[in-house]
Amino acid sequence: MSQVKEITVGFTYTKNLGNYESLKVDAGVVMTVEPGEDPAAVYDRAWESAKKQIKRGLETAKGGF
Repeated sequence: MSQVKEITVGFTYTKNLGNYESLKVDAGVVMTVEPGEDPAAVYDRAWESAKKQIKRGLETAKGGF
């Protein structure tokens, strides 16, 4: 039986700025699944990390527009 060794998640958020302009923020996370670790729990942590990266990217971009 094969074993999950890595979890990869990606998240892209596009915000319409009006006047035919948009802001796109991308985030990606790769996490290693350690022996005995639940892959679903690792996926949940990776997803939360990607969402936090998106939020930080949006907050950082606020100063630019």
